[in-house]
Order: sequence, then structure tokens, then C-alpha cells
Amino acid sequence: MPKHSPHRYWVCQAIGWTFYLFIGLLMSFLFFKRQPGMIAVQFVGTGIFFATTHLQRQLSHRYQWLKLPLGHLVLLILGYNAVASLVVQVLTSIFMLALGMFTWQEYNFGYLLMYCLNGLVILSFWSAIYFAYQAIQQWKAKEVETLKLQLSLREAELEVIRSQLNPHFLFNSLNNIRSLVLEDPAKAREMITRLSAMMRYVIGYNRNNLVSVAEELEFLDHYVALEKIHFEEKLEFSAQVPAQVMTAAIPPMSIQLLVENAIKHGISTQPKGGQIQLSLYRQNGHLQVQVENTGSLKNGTAPAGIGIERLLERVNHSLEQQGTFLLAKSSDTSVTATLTLPFKDYENLHH
Repeated sequence: MPKHSPHRYWVCQAIGWTFYLFIGLLMSFLFFKRQPGMIAVQFVGTGIFFATTHLQRQLSHRYQWLKLPLGHLVLLILGYNAVASLVVQVLTSIFMLALGMFTWQEYNFGYLLMYCLNGLVILSFWSAIYFAYQAIQQWKAKEVETLKLQLSLREAELEVIRSQLNPHFLFNSLNNIRSLVLEDPAKAREMITRLSAMMRYVIGYNRNNLVSVAEELEFLDHYVALEKIHFEEKLEFSAQVPAQVMTAAIPPMSIQLLVENAIKHGISTQPKGGQIQLSLYRQNGHLQVQVENTGSLKNGTAPAGIGIERLLERVNHSLEQQGTFLLAKSSDTSVTATLTLPFKDYENLHH
């Protein structure tokens, strides 16, 4: 429920019912000035109307009327207003009887019905204004909460993406570059340029949390080049990427995460190193990303880790469809990780 402003409510109540009292006093002066007590009746009637509307507000807050379906809410309000109008007219009539303005024998129940209908219209008009205002405030509050949630999610995703570059990778890269400075200055400058490009990619990724496959592969090329310095001849990398998937939208650093896992859990565990084969292809409206690496699994398959789970959450949020991940043994000496994403063209998403 939206937060309500008591001050604004009381000001509006005071202005609205003061205006109603003024109209009633004017009518009494013009048409009932010969009847003593009519001014007092107008004050009492207005006060009871005021009380019934305030009670309606209290009940609507306590029992959360705005959460009801629209049809149920309308029926509830009309029922309440009908009863409240009858109560107002009965109490006002009793007050008039007490003042001696008429007797029970003179009482006209036709007038009671007419005034009840009039009161129903007045109370329903008040309810329409009040609940329309509350509904608008509730909608605005939900919009603000949605925007805050989206902002928080984007900030969290940004931190996740920025933290995905393993600190060990950065330290190893810097140490390897330091070693190259004396041995191969040109190579060292190239690796510094690649590391700089990677950091720019991580910090300045697309605000929609998506990049094209072409951009992701350019980032991956820098990453693999730096890893090859560390593993030297122990790491062989190849990729098969048809041109038709280059424009596909993909969360940033998603392919890099698969390759990083292949190096960490596969290549680095093999004394002689191994190979990594990256393959991308389109199939049945989906983008298949497969990373096959030298290694083994104790069981036929393995569950996804935290990094993969977060990646799938980003896929669901950014591409608005679920993605899947499978890590399975593809042969006695190799393991294949398969990431399946909905195929969406990056350019189409940004026009």
C-alpha cells in the first residue's frame, strides 16, 4: 500500500465538507429560513457525513480494500455508502424530531428515501475521488518500487560482472607481463594493450546487460592470449563461429566464463595441458555455445556452480527467457559445457 499523508487528507476533508456545509446553509437560508433549527440540522448532517467517510477510510486501510478485484470493490463501496446514507438520514431525522421540527405522525418516509438516495450520491462521489486518488498513489508507488528494484538489479549485475575477472588471473597476467618486459618488450606492450582492452570492456559494458557475440569474442581473444602466456604450450585454443551468429545478443563475459572454467577445472589439472574447442551455432531459435576441453568428470554430468547460476539469472533478466546449462562427459578424455540461450539479434534489440 502507498504511504498516505494524514495532513493532506485532513485538509481535503475540511475543505470538501466545509463547501458541502456552505451549500447546505445557503439552501436552508433560501428555502427553509422560516424553519428554526435548520442551520443546526445542516451542521449535524455534515458532521455525520464527515464521520461516515472517515470510517470508510479507516476500514479500507484496515482491511485493504484496494487489493480487492474492481467489481468487488465497487459493490463493497456502494453497499457501505447505502448503509451510511441511511444512518445519516435516520440520525438527522431523530435530531430534527428532538428539536420539535415535526412529529412522528408528520414524518414522511418518502422524503427519507429521497434524502437517502441523495446521500448515496454524495458519499459515492466522495468514494470515487478518494479511491481513485489512492489507486493512483498505489500505482505510482509500485512504479517507483519497480524502478528501484530494476536499478538495484542492474547495480548488482554490474558488480557480478566486474568481479568475474578472477583476481588470480589479473595477478598472473601482471606478473607474466612483468617477466616479458625484459625478454620481449614488444610482446609485453601487446599484452598490456590487451589487458587494458579487457578492463574497458568489463567496466563499460552495455547498459542493457547485453553485447553482440562479435564483441564478446573480441574480449575472449584478449583473455585467451593472456592465459596462453601463463600456460605457454600447454593451452591450445580454437573456435568455430559462423558469421550468422556474430550479431546474436549475449550477456557480457558469458563465453569467457565457460572458457575460464574449462581452463581452471580442465587444462590446469592436466600435466601436459590440453585443448579447448569453442563452437557456436544457431538451432531451433536458440544460440548454442559449446566449450569442449581436455579433462574428465567423475560422474557423467556435474551441477552448475555459482558463476553459472548467476549467468543463467542474467540470461533470464536480459533476454527475458530462460537459458539452460549442461556440463557432461563427451569422451574419456574430454568434457563439454553447453550453454543454450534464446537467439535474439543484438541490433534489433537496440532499435
